[in-house]
Amino acid sequence: MPSKRQYPTSPQVPDLSELHAWLKQMVAAMRLTELVVAVVALVARMREVNLELTKQLAALRQPRPRSETLRRVERQLCFAFDVKPSTKEPKRDKRREPQKSRKGRHPGRGALPAHLPRVVDPNPVPDELRKCPLCGSEMLTVGHSSCEILDVIPAQVIVRKRIDETVACPHDDTIVSAPTPPQLVERGKLGTSLIVESTCDKYLEHLPIERQCSRWRRFGVSIAPQTLGRSVACHLDLLAPVARAIWERTRGPGILAMDTTGIPILDPDTNDGIRHGSMACWTNARWVSFHYAPSGDSQSIRDFLGTDLARTVQCDGTSITTFIERAGGKRPGCWSHGRRRLVQAARGGDLLALEGLRIIKRLFLVERASTRAGDNAEQRRARRQQHSTPVLDELRAWVEEQRGSITPTSPMGRALGYLHRQWKRLVLFLEDGNVELTNNRRERELRRLVLGRRNWLFTWLDLGGERTAVALTIIGTCIAHDVNPRAYLHLVTKKLVEGWPQSELARLLPDRIGVEHPELEVGLGDLSLPEMEPRLLPAS
Repeated sequence: MPSKRQYPTSPQVPDLSELHAWLKQMVAAMRLTELVVAVVALVARMREVNLELTKQLAALRQPRPRSETLRRVERQLCFAFDVKPSTKEPKRDKRREPQKSRKGRHPGRGALPAHLPRVVDPNPVPDELRKCPLCGSEMLTVGHSSCEILDVIPAQVIVRKRIDETVACPHDDTIVSAPTPPQLVERGKLGTSLIVESTCDKYLEHLPIERQCSRWRRFGVSIAPQTLGRSVACHLDLLAPVARAIWERTRGPGILAMDTTGIPILDPDTNDGIRHGSMACWTNARWVSFHYAPSGDSQSIRDFLGTDLARTVQCDGTSITTFIERAGGKRPGCWSHGRRRLVQAARGGDLLALEGLRIIKRLFLVERASTRAGDNAEQRRARRQQHSTPVLDELRAWVEEQRGSITPTSPMGRALGYLHRQWKRLVLFLEDGNVELTNNRRERELRRLVLGRRNWLFTWLDLGGERTAVALTIIGTCIAHDVNPRAYLHLVTKKLVEGWPQSELARLLPDRIGVEHPELEVGLGDLSLPEMEPRLLPAS
């Protein structure tokens, strides 16, 4: 490939006036051979750039999320006849099995949740059917059968009218009025339950405030978006101490993991009116914390970690967290990021990438076997040492062998370069069974924010970003502890409005509130799912 100096103008951003002047100069000097060589080199380079940009544009136009599993990547290469699938689909037995009788068995419908209240709807036999068609006698009740159907009572908007009593002494002029009950918004016209529901609808169901007001308008109630938005803001300010307590427990002992994404900030002082802040998701076991910062630099990471920088923090290959290693900490890598560039190279038609994907797949199979066996941290580390170490040795040898013959700027070259540069971090999972193979859990947590920002588009100033972090922190931690976040917010908000002491704030956290209120615990599922081949998330 010619060097940049051999091109008469930039292949990426060509300057026509510069090219025209150069052509006139070369023709005047009768250097026709050099002119032809340079023009051909320029056209060839521009063709390469155009082909690469076309591939990137085609990838962006594909429907998302795209699956990154090896089996689907192989199927997408439908014209690569020399591709040998890593696994074959088991052949189904076409012989029809004899149909078994369902007599005496449950019809197959699962039992409905026992904790839900039952509303009994009597279904008596009509009067015209209670007469015996043979003798005309009145028939007697001999029994009942029941059938349970899951249903819902539609929402009902009400107005609470409080009657404040006033008493007076009959012997003097003393008058006493009933004290005003505490409210989430003092002297506000919106009730606490309505505000809590609005907060849940925005951060759990990703429903913007304006759209919620349109829904209330269909009930015949007019609520200004400014009024509802400020009420939700007051609610999040009330919950901020709970979020700060969760942040402290996330920063506690254990292995941290983090990932970041952007969040649009509406700021009238900027040129375009919108700038981008940074939202980092941190996890430590079952604690989930979101931390907002105006910019996604290393200082935002330091602000969350505080003075204890010598930690084990799992993340991707970003350079903003290298200070952790300089402080004596460790930074385990993510194998989903390690294989993602190989997937992109395979989708571009490079069949060599499939070989690397098949090797990496065996690492995920080891993790899957560990999860199914119920291994603890030490057992998982032993399993990795025995089964994953040989796979890594084979992969390392394959990477070094291929790097010598592949252009570093090609998609395959960039994939191999990432594995080579991040290798020391990618193999740290062998040392500790608590370190995950991938950073996918953080990406799943951030998906809640990504879905939200696609609906409510932006938040107001940095204060709005901080309030968003409060809401996502509490919701994420509730889900990780198998606590219903909507019911939790209703209960905790009521207790805080009634003056719950700050010294007893720990009793309100999701890990302890289930002891006093077991009705909040539901099977929402633990986020620590078994390590499978990763799927590509929407661009964040």
